[in-house]
Amino acid sequence: MTDLELRWGVLGATARISGSVAPAIHRTPGNAVTAVAARPGRLAASARFAEPFGATAHDGFDALLADDGVDAVYIALPNSEHVPWTLRALAAGKHVLCEKPLALSEEDVARIGRAAGDRTVMEAYMYRCHPQQRRVAELLASGVIGDLRVVRAAFAGRTTAADGTRYDPALGGGATWDVGCYAFDVALWAFGRPPERVRARFHAEGGAAVDTSAVAVLDFGGGRAALLDYGFDYGPRSRYELQGVDGSIAVDNAWALGREDGVITVVTGRGVRREVVPAADPYEHQAAEFHRAVRTGDTPLVSLADSARTARVGRALVESARTDADVVLRDA
Repeated sequence: MTDLELRWGVLGATARISGSVAPAIHRTPGNAVTAVAARPGRLAASARFAEPFGATAHDGFDALLADDGVDAVYIALPNSEHVPWTLRALAAGKHVLCEKPLALSEEDVARIGRAAGDRTVMEAYMYRCHPQQRRVAELLASGVIGDLRVVRAAFAGRTTAADGTRYDPALGGGATWDVGCYAFDVALWAFGRPPERVRARFHAEGGAAVDTSAVAVLDFGGGRAALLDYGFDYGPRSRYELQGVDGSIAVDNAWALGREDGVITVVTGRGVRREVVPAADPYEHQAAEFHRAVRTGDTPLVSLADSARTARVGRALVESARTDADVVLRDA
C-alpha cells in the first residue's frame, strides 16, 4: 500500500448497503475498490457489482482475502458473521471496516482487538464521521447547553419480514442490533461512558422471532439518563436531542443524511438558533476517516473501546427485555 491509495475489497457484494458504501469508498480520494466477492457460486453477481469499479470479482470471501492486491476490506454481511470474517480478514493482514454491530458481545470485541495488532479496525457508524455530527460535538464541548443531563434518541423505519436477515435471530437480527444501536451509540458518545444500569421493553410485531421495536432507559447516575425508542415496525423517525442544564441541541435526520441538508437547533435562555449543515455523503466521510487512521496509525474516530461499549449495552438491553428487570453494569 502506498500513502496515496488504499485498495479495498468488499465482502458482501450483493448486500443492499454495499451499493451505497462501495461507490462512496471508490470516489473518496486515497481509496479505490479493487476487488469484490459475494458467496461462493455467485461469481456472476460479483462480476456485475465489480464492473463499475474495474475491480476483480472473486468467487467467495476466502478468495478475496487471499488477494495480495487488497489492503482493506469492507464487511457487509449478516450480524452473526461480522466477528468471524473480521478475524479472518485480520489474519490475512487486512485492515477492516465492518458494518455495525461489529460484535454482539464485549468479549468478541476484545477478541478482535487482540487479533488486530497494528491493523485498523473500525465499526461503520458513518454518522460519527459526518460534518453534522462533528459540529454537534463542537457545540457540546463548548458548554453552550451546560452539563449534559438527558439524551433523547429515536430511530425507526418500517420494513417487513421479507427482509430476512433482520427477522432471523440466528443471524443476529432484531431492532436492537439494527437501528437501536445507533440510538444508544449516540447516548454513549455524548456521555462518554457506559450507563450504570439499563431497562428495556421489547415488542415483536406479528409474533416475530426477534424484537421489532423497543423503548429503553439508560441510567448514567446523578440524574443523567438516555431515553430511547427504535424499531422497524413503525417510522420513519431519525432524531436525537441533547438536553443540558442550560439548553438543548436537537438534530434532525440524524443517521440518514444523504442529499438533504442537516439542521441543528440550539435552544438556550438567549433564544433559538438553527444551523444548517450542507448535504454530504456520510459514507465518503467514513472512507476518508478510515484512510486517515490507516495512514497515520492513529485510533479511528469510532474506536474499539467505543465498539466494546455499544456491544455491552446492546447485550444488557436484550437481557433486560428477557428478564423484565433492570440490568446493572457493575463496573461502569
